[in-house]
Amino acid sequence: MKKIIASAAASVLTLCMLTLVSVAHAGVYTPAEGLAARGDSAVCTSTAGLWRWGYHSARLSYPCGLKEKAPAITLTGGYTNIKEQMYWLSDHLTSHGYVVLTITPYNVFGTPPVWESAHKAGIEELLQQNRTWYSPVRNRIDTDRLGMMGYSMGGGGALLAAGDLGNTVKAVVGLSPYLDREQPYYANISASTLLIGGSFDFTALPNAVASYYETLPADTSRALAIIRYLNHLDWVGFPSSMKNRGKILSTAWLNRHLKDDSRFDDWFDGDKHDQHLAEDWFSRYAYSR
Repeated sequence: MKKIIASAAASVLTLCMLTLVSVAHAGVYTPAEGLAARGDSAVCTSTAGLWRWGYHSARLSYPCGLKEKAPAITLTGGYTNIKEQMYWLSDHLTSHGYVVLTITPYNVFGTPPVWESAHKAGIEELLQQNRTWYSPVRNRIDTDRLGMMGYSMGGGGALLAAGDLGNTVKAVVGLSPYLDREQPYYANISASTLLIGGSFDFTALPNAVASYYETLPADTSRALAIIRYLNHLDWVGFPSSMKNRGKILSTAWLNRHLKDDSRFDDWFDGDKHDQHLAEDWFSRYAYSR
């Protein structure tokens, strides 16, 4: 019993030390601006009729008063996470013009294939919502512009799902993606893929995230951004400058690849990216257009 208590205390101490170091290096928190700030659209939500095999529960968020077709994505957290812990990100993306299905998988203590199933079921549900007469987004989802996004095992699950779904999905974003063993089938991905990791992440190790990037097909548009001082729990913790950097990069990636807005190339290879380099955002970076 004493060993268990000592081990738990050591884990808590380690987490506190990581958080303190991250805050110390991040400096004074900078309020969200630009792509890190809330967009122009008001956010409406619905949970009606979203039950489906493949996940436990879901919430649909969409721009209020949506008149034209919009791109849509699935979004999940990671190990132990429920959908409510990712609302900060789904609401952010919806305010920037995206329909988002935020999902709790059927087993939050599972392995990455559980999140793979959740993303696949989520894509099916988005397609169903687009043709269901009572859906608030009926005929408002651009089914040619679907994406997936996940944190930790949710990011690993998105990679696995994208490897199987092929051209159905146009963009994938993995936030500190985690795969618990070698999973060769994500090498079949055709979607444009952004992987964001953290130099202080001891769960989704930076070298592991980089290896996922290096395994992606050479003919896909892909980017790897290891954010300096970011740790694994920053994604579900308090607002931080590190989290804002992730929001900026992921929003820019989706704008580029789901809205076909070439202006956002600048965030990955241009003046905006050069500004990020000057501000020492990354410990490792790679990009292939």
